[in-house]
Amino acid sequence: MRRAVVRGSRFLVLGSRFLSLNPWYDSPMAPFFRKIWLLTAVLLLAGVCGITSVIAVGRTSAAPDAALLDARARWNKRPFDAYRMQLRDRGCRMEVDVHAERVQKTRYATRPCEQPPVAVRDLFDLVERHGSVRRTCVSRGCACDDVLSVRVDYHPNLGYPQTIEITLTPTPNWRHADFWQAVWETRSLDACNDLPVGSRVLTVVALTPLP
Repeated sequence: MRRAVVRGSRFLVLGSRFLSLNPWYDSPMAPFFRKIWLLTAVLLLAGVCGITSVIAVGRTSAAPDAALLDARARWNKRPFDAYRMQLRDRGCRMEVDVHAERVQKTRYATRPCEQPPVAVRDLFDLVERHGSVRRTCVSRGCACDDVLSVRVDYHPNLGYPQTIEITLTPTPNWRHADFWQAVWETRSLDACNDLPVGSRVLTVVALTPLP
């Protein structure tokens, strides 16, 4: 997807240079022809971005799904129903007691964490949201959305998510008119590149069965 956007930006630049070499570039009709050119290029790029994103999703979804299914299967075969789990999130530590995948008790090392108390089931649900839009309309109207990316390492025996790297990346919302309005105004497809990328790591420090 990113490669298609970069190529599209180069296409717009080259097209603009080509137009500047034409004899009618400085004629009274020049603004009209430039608008027609830019509108055609934007519509063409919208189609290219759409096709590219569909192909990319098809290529990348199979492997993570297989790993997630295998990890869930191992977790579902565990010989216990209640457990105590210690988690670390941005230096904050918490300990939760879980029964039947419901948090029964929560303890904090020093202060309440930004991460709410979770069971392993909730961690799997978080992994499943990889590639989804976490927040919409984060810049220039609805030109950019925050897309959730999740990288995970599973426990080798029990299968629960042991380390989860969570990233929120501002991503062009090419389906919305606000993005193409930004492209029109800036003559660039990099409408979201100047926004910060947020990331954090959620770690299961220990998981112990309870009687």
